[in-house]
Amino acid sequence: MNTRIIIALSLLVALTGCAPHFQASDLNGTWSGVDHTINSRGKSLTTKIITLNVDDNGLITGTTTWSLVDGPGGNHNDKPVASDSEDVIGAFDTATGEFYLVETRENGHWRGQMLSRDRVRAFLVQTGEKPVVSTVELTRQAD
Repeated sequence: MNTRIIIALSLLVALTGCAPHFQASDLNGTWSGVDHTINSRGKSLTTKIITLNVDDNGLITGTTTWSLVDGPGGNHNDKPVASDSEDVIGAFDTATGEFYLVETRENGHWRGQMLSRDRVRAFLVQTGEKPVVSTVELTRQAD
């Protein structure tokens, strides 16, 4: 019975050591990727660039920018556009690698996860009269 307890404790210690842990600065930087979006105008493919600054407490300021690759694009002030930019603020959970952003001009909400120190996956949900949903995998860009 003692052998079983020792094995169980050893496995628990080993698995706990495998949990992801990040530092606030790990999310800092410029990230880019190909974004798949559906909005009130239809489905589009865009390039997405996100620049984030994360302080020691995990609070985020940044900018998201997109440019149309294919599809109908988006809206800005009720006019069709092929690119746009938005300031964001948010928070980063260093224990899990999850981050949350809100757009400062619109009601868009981002949820993301660091997959590694150089890759993140993110989802945008924006409700309302001009709804938007998108998914993107981003890679870190050299500064």
